[in-house]
Order: sequence, then C-alpha cells, then structure tokens
Amino acid sequence: MIQEIFASLFFFVLIYFSSLGYGIVFKKLIFGYNIDNSLGETGIFGLFFLSFISILFHFLIPLSSIFNSIILCLGLIFIFFSKHLKENYLKLEYLIIFLVITPSIFLFEYHADYFWYHLPYINLVSDFKIIFGAANLNDNLGYGHIWYDLLAIFNLPFFGTKYLSILSILFLTFFLIFLKDIFSKTNQNLIKLFSFFSFCFVCLTYSNSKDYGSEIQSNLIYLIISLLILQYYSLKDKEFKDYIIISIILFFYYAILIRTNSIIFIPLIFLFFIHNFNYFIKTIKNYKIFYFFLILFSTLYLLKNFILTGCLAYPIYFTCSDIIDWGVGVEQAKLRFNHLSAQSKGYLLYLVNENFIENIFDYYKFRENQNFISPENYMKDYNWISIWWKYEYDINRFLNIIFFFIISLTLVVLFNYNKINYNKIFENIKTYYLQILFFIFPIFTWFFLLPQTRYGGYGIIFSITCLLSLMIICKIDKIKVFPFFIIFAISISYFEYKNINRIINNYYGLNSKELINFYDYPSIKNNRYKINNDFGISITERILNDEDRLGKPLYCFNIKGLCGSSFRLNCIKKIYKKNEFLFVISDRKECASIIDEYLWY
Repeated sequence: MIQEIFASLFFFVLIYFSSLGYGIVFKKLIFGYNIDNSLGETGIFGLFFLSFISILFHFLIPLSSIFNSIILCLGLIFIFFSKHLKENYLKLEYLIIFLVITPSIFLFEYHADYFWYHLPYINLVSDFKIIFGAANLNDNLGYGHIWYDLLAIFNLPFFGTKYLSILSILFLTFFLIFLKDIFSKTNQNLIKLFSFFSFCFVCLTYSNSKDYGSEIQSNLIYLIISLLILQYYSLKDKEFKDYIIISIILFFYYAILIRTNSIIFIPLIFLFFIHNFNYFIKTIKNYKIFYFFLILFSTLYLLKNFILTGCLAYPIYFTCSDIIDWGVGVEQAKLRFNHLSAQSKGYLLYLVNENFIENIFDYYKFRENQNFISPENYMKDYNWISIWWKYEYDINRFLNIIFFFIISLTLVVLFNYNKINYNKIFENIKTYYLQILFFIFPIFTWFFLLPQTRYGGYGIIFSITCLLSLMIICKIDKIKVFPFFIIFAISISYFEYKNINRIINNYYGLNSKELINFYDYPSIKNNRYKINNDFGISITERILNDEDRLGKPLYCFNIKGLCGSSFRLNCIKKIYKKNEFLFVISDRKECASIIDEYLWY
C-alpha cells in the first residue's frame, strides 16, 4: 500500500510539472508575450497541447512508453528553464490545494467504463499506429473523445496504465488553482463570490473520483468560461480582453474535443461573440497562429475520427458514410445515436420503473417482447419530459444545486438582514442583464438535447443559479464573512470526509472486495479469453462464460494488442495490414444488429 501511495503521488507530480511546461510553451507560441494569467489556465493549456501532440504522432507511430517518456521529460525541461520558477509555480497556496486534493490521489477509483473501452483504446494507441476501422472491434472506441488520447501519452515505464485516471484529478487541480488565482487577482465582488461558490460546489459535488472519467472536464470548463465572461465585462485593458476571447474559444473547443456533447454550450458562446463581434474579428487578425493551430488540430481530429469509424463525429449518423469499407456505416451510427439520445431522456429508467425489464442489462430480453418500445418510438410517441422528470436521477442532482444556493442565501441573509439594499439589487440585475440572458439560454439546449447533469448540466445550472444569487449577495453593504466561512468549512469537510471514509470502508470495511482501484488492479482470468487466429492476425477474444451475464458489456480489461468480444468478432469479415496500417472490415448489417439487440456490445 505504501509503495502505491508514493508511486501515485510521484506520478501526479511528474505529470503536473510536465503539463505546466507544455502550457508555458503553448502560451509563448500563441501570445508571444508574458501575460499575467492563472497558473491553472496554463496547466490546462498544457493538457490541450499534449492532446494535439498525441493525435499528431499517433498517425505516424504507436505511442510507446519510451516515446511518452521523451515527451514527459521535454515538459519537465521546459518548466525547469522557465523564468521565475519558484515565484510563479512553487507557491504555498498551490501546495495547500494539492493537500486538499491528496486523498483523491491516494484512493482513485476507476470510472465504470474504464475497462470497457477507455483502457482498450489506450492499449491500441500504445501498441499500434492508428487503426482503420478500430470501432468495428468495439464501437465505443469510435466516440472520438480526445481525453483518451491524452491518457495514452502518459502511459509511462514503471507506472504503465495503472495510474492514468489520476489525470482527471490533475485537471481538477488546475481548475481549483484557476479559481484561487481569479479570486485573488480580481477586485470585483461578483467574480470573487462566483469563484468562491464554484470551489465549494465542486467540493460538494465531486467527492468521488470514480465519477470523474471524461465527464467532469466539460462541467469544469463551462465554469471557467463563465468566469472568463464575467471577468471580460469587468476589464478595461483591451489587450487582456483579447486574451480572454482567445481563452474562451480554446476552452470551448477543448470541451467539444473531450465530449462532443459540449455542443450544448453553444448559446452562451454564440451570444457572447455576437455581442463582442468587433473584438472577435480583431483577434482573427492579431492571432493568426492560434486560428491556424485550431484549423490544423480540427483537421487531425476529424481525420482521426474518420479513420476509426468512417464518420467525422461518431455516432452523429449524418457525418458517416457507407462508401468507406472500414467504416461502421450509417445504420449502426443511427442506432447508437438513437439509443444514447433515448437513454439521456429517461428511456432505460422508464423501462425499469415500469417493470418492462428488471434492470438495464435485460434490454436484450425486452427486445424480443411483442410490447417492445424502440428508442425511436419512445422519443417520438412518448412524453419523455414527464417521464424524465418522474424517474431521472439528475432531477435530484440539479435540485441539489438550487438547494445549495437556497441554504447559502439563507445563511448570508440571516447574518446581514439589516444591510440588504433592495434598490441596489434591482440595479445590479439591470447591470448584468446581458450576462444573465447569456447564462439562461444554454438551459434549453441542455434540456432538449442532453438532459444529463454529468455532461455539462452541472455547469449550466450552477452558473445561472449562482449568478442570480449573487445579484442579492453582492449588494449587501459591508457583508459579514462568517456565513461564507461556514459554507467553505462544510464544503471542505464534506470533500475530505467522503474521501477518508471511502478509504476506511474499502480497506477495513465491507466494500473491500468491490473496490476497483490501482491497489487491486483487476487480474485477467484466463477462462474469460482465448486467442482467435481466424483473421490471420492474433486477436484476444473475450468470451461469454458462467461468470458473465448476457446483456452486460464484455470487458477487455488490460489486454494488450487487439481485443474484442465474441459478439463483435462474429460480425468482422476480415482484418489485414496495408502500408504498416491495420484495417478492420465488418459486416455492417450484422454489427448493427448486435447493437440493436444487445445495446451494450
């Protein structure tokens, strides 16, 4: 255990400083001058730049641990030779944030999908150059999330793939540093309090590391964008306004690369840029290198998606083509798209709660039932809004955001009852009416396109609720600090309690056998797999046996090389190598029918 703790901490420190090194280089290349931005922003810039490096080189070579070590060392060299290393990057307040986040590092639990398709994707990137039609092995490999490419470039000697999920904690750390820096540097109470409540809310919402995956990032990025927009309207420095516009574009772009679902943020971004159109046009003239970089990155990203799936953005079916022989095809993409859309709108919860199926893995049984309700029919013929409101877990999650602010407002008002100036509150609303409108409109795209809090809903609901609450708080004369201290103490205590309690339960309690973290990295049971040579290329086949349940995903875990479930391999026609690239060709109708019938395969 002690060895694992030190290894996880050492890994975190290495990737922390290496990411900062690449962030410094990226900032220098794009802006060409020293700008007093947040260290947290610089760190996320570094992760963004490393994502680009990962995709670029994967077209040419497998991202082996040796290559990744070179990339890591270059990042460390960049930061070591940066100016004012100690003054800028080794401050006491950053160490305090690190101490707050440390329990999550000690006991990081893997996301539920990590061994299903996150880790298999990383292994393919490490073992092969980009594979044409890789999504035919498991269509989840074709989602195009750039986060898995970033994980792959941190697959290092000694550490291997065991600690890669700590990268999500690194992203959270950079976010908390960003909040601290914004809070310290601004003299605007609205921005200070927005940063403060963001910090508290993240502590209350994200205490369990297994929920991070590639989902926490889009919510955090939305909060960053929200703060940057508020900061933009408080500034008079035109040069720094240019920087904020570029940063907003970069963060929004990165959110979409990490999760295509982040398209729900568009109303906020669109309205902001319409209102500041002249400034936006000026940045195009002044920052040509940045926009050229985005075009290059977009080209590589879309090409990667096309090679993996035959689609520009799987499973958005109208971006797919049936002409490409290695592609998954329009029919399969449409089935997956409809399944995901229906799931986000309460489809599976409806089936379970109305007793059509016992649990979500019994979908394949319901598929054979004469009363079968397809995802398409559910969205077309059923009032999914009322069903979603009745059964969806996310109702409680976004109501918790509102309760959080009701309690916070109650505390603040109780301690400052005689200091509330109601006239100033209405003046404040008039002053910030544009920002309020900007933050209201994404609610509609979230609700009608993807009503799930984990894919951006948290950030959207939090931002507008926080802003409206601050219209009251910011106009209290000589506000007392004590209620904020209570809110802060509760948030930190809850975060630390949940993490420490998890450690105790997993090591000394009843949950130890259920734990999936890097202290008990899942072992591979040989009776689950066999080597399949039917295609002239050795593939590890994940077979269904007595330990498995029909209807559940068949995991490849940490299998090296090509791996697929027995279901998937049955619909593959051939695999061959051409010009050092692998091509995986499927029977599209057969593969589509597997998704249609079993959902999870």
